[in-house]
Amino acid sequence: MKSILPFFHSSNFLFILITTLFFTACKREVDSSIQTQELNLAYNYQNTADSLLALNKYDRAFNTYLLANQYFEKSNKTESITYNNLQISTIYLTIGDPNSAQEILTQELTKIQSKDTSYKVFLYNALANCYVELNDYLLANKYYTLSLELASDEQTKAIIHNNIALNKIALKEYDSAITILQAINTANTLQNSPLEQARVLNNLGKALYLKNHKEGLKELKQALAIRLVHGNPNDLYRSYIALAEYYVLNQNYSTAQQYALEAYHNSIESKSHKDKLQSLEYLIKSKAPNNSVYLKEYIELSKEIYTTNQQAKNQFAKIRYDFEQHEQENTKLKLALQHIELIAIRKDNTILVLLITAILASLIISYTYRKIKQRHRTEKIEQAYKTETNIAKKIHDELANDVFNTLTYIQNFTLDNPEAKNHLVADLEAIYKKARNISLQHSSIATDQTFINHLTNLFNEYNTASCQIIITGLHKFNWDNLDPNQKITIYRVIQELLVNMKKHSMATLVVFKFSEENKFYNIFYSDNGVGIIQTNINSKNGLSNVENRITNIGGTFIFDKENAIGVKYNIQLPKKNYV
Repeated sequence: MKSILPFFHSSNFLFILITTLFFTACKREVDSSIQTQELNLAYNYQNTADSLLALNKYDRAFNTYLLANQYFEKSNKTESITYNNLQISTIYLTIGDPNSAQEILTQELTKIQSKDTSYKVFLYNALANCYVELNDYLLANKYYTLSLELASDEQTKAIIHNNIALNKIALKEYDSAITILQAINTANTLQNSPLEQARVLNNLGKALYLKNHKEGLKELKQALAIRLVHGNPNDLYRSYIALAEYYVLNQNYSTAQQYALEAYHNSIESKSHKDKLQSLEYLIKSKAPNNSVYLKEYIELSKEIYTTNQQAKNQFAKIRYDFEQHEQENTKLKLALQHIELIAIRKDNTILVLLITAILASLIISYTYRKIKQRHRTEKIEQAYKTETNIAKKIHDELANDVFNTLTYIQNFTLDNPEAKNHLVADLEAIYKKARNISLQHSSIATDQTFINHLTNLFNEYNTASCQIIITGLHKFNWDNLDPNQKITIYRVIQELLVNMKKHSMATLVVFKFSEENKFYNIFYSDNGVGIIQTNINSKNGLSNVENRITNIGGTFIFDKENAIGVKYNIQLPKKNYV
């Protein structure tokens, strides 16, 4: 009897295999929780299929192995797929379809180069069994040899040697088979595997009685004794049918009939039509009293087996076809889902890019705003400091000296003299006017409807007998279209121009002209003073401060560089609708 290497059915081996596969790196980028669920499902299907195969429920086992393969393919678990395909080939061999088994195994031949050696050992052994069923014993021997060369442990080697010996028996090379089987039996390699030991003894007995009809009975009975303790209906059948054949060859038909009848009952229990047909054959050969009944059953069973085998082949072929069609549909669906997923990923990436851009833009705007705000705060601090410095300087230059001179005057002259008293009153009045002017220059400015009145008062303060100020267009100017910040800036700029004029230009005539165009407001200034020295134009007379003020509210400050006598300035401000 041929042996399919049993360690592949071992739970220990399967545990090692699953553990090894579990730690194989998965290169596909899939969600880890989904991958774990699919792998667990695949292994559950695989274990279920193994259990069904052990119970001889071949169709359900076949279908379950295919289901397991579907989930293993998603995780690229090629070793597990190969294991399942090797088990499927075993099912094909069992149902009498070696051609399909050979097809499965041949496909796996191209995939086993990177596989574990144990896969190769199993595959070569299974492929050799296929060629035995196809009566190609020479080719079977080639693959048995390949399997033997890769086997690593003595028990596996003994099983393969047993299969080689059985192949030798089929080739009627009895002496060679006997030598191999006796060597296995003597080595006691299989003493811890009683069923494998029973197979060796049963095959040895068969080789002996086929060479010499009188030999081999001891070995056959030793195998039967072991199987009666450890065996199952299939194993017991092999012993009973071998003993039936032995006694038929020795023409002991009554004993042959007994063993053939035992084989017959075991074939019914194992539900094996092939074994039942063979047991009927030896019942007929043993010349049983009801031979005609057995002969009729033999003929009917032969027809039934042929029909059943064809149906089984068709059934398994249909199962494979349905699965292949299902896989093709799944592939199309998978491609469609991948396309949809790709579109979704692109959409998500676009949203992500836009979100990142928006965040970066917000950060840049926030940073810029903070820098501008900080700069404005700094400018305000600097402006406040400058204003304080100017006030201090004005107080020192314009008031402190006058106050000191007045105090000195009081100390040197008595107030009983009317002339001295009038002089003191005039000095105090002058000090009061200067203090009032400093206060007005730095006081708050009303930007409501009274703004034009404040501006008119400013002009009147500097309009003296020695300097005449001419103003045109002031009341035609649409001050309502200027915001408070612009009004305050204009007031301060005009104030600084007038202060510069009074301090530096010695002008006797000053002209202010207010006008507006489609997009701008214009303020024109000119005087007949001494003019500006060009080299000091950016630092003298407060012009730098004036230009900064106008620029900060979006306007422009232009002066006439070519004018030799006096100065001319043109201030231009954009209207609100054109800012």
